[in-house]
Amino acid sequence: MAGSPVHHDVAACARAWQTLRMAHARVAERLEEDLERECGLALNEFDVLLYLRSHPDAETRISDLLNAVTLSQPALSRLVARLEARGLVVRSEAHHDARATAVCLTDAGAELIDRAIEVHAAAVHETLTGKLSDAEQAALLQLLSQIGA
Repeated sequence: MAGSPVHHDVAACARAWQTLRMAHARVAERLEEDLERECGLALNEFDVLLYLRSHPDAETRISDLLNAVTLSQPALSRLVARLEARGLVVRSEAHHDARATAVCLTDAGAELIDRAIEVHAAAVHETLTGKLSDAEQAALLQLLSQIGA
């Protein structure tokens, strides 16, 4: 009913948030270290390259990449410019909108992200999923999918 208070365990909510935040921080820290050391990539750069790798047939605009990272449009544009300067992506005019910029992986970018995906998977396994049984991994994925939906 509208206006009715929702009863929930406030302490349990706080514990859930703190546990999720700490787990995320631990995995992200490991990912940042490993991706930088092994591939020379920051985590946001990895996320952009991964998005492009996951959408090979789509014309990806800068605005589409906002789904991959939590950056402002200007910060994302600077990140893409850095990736382009490194020869990992190329920017061009979008086909149906001359005002928009399309971004795609270069061969060098595809090779790097393929290697980075392996580094990423190893880090996630070692810090998160490797501690869980197959059933627990499936349950975690299902729960995180529900939360992320």
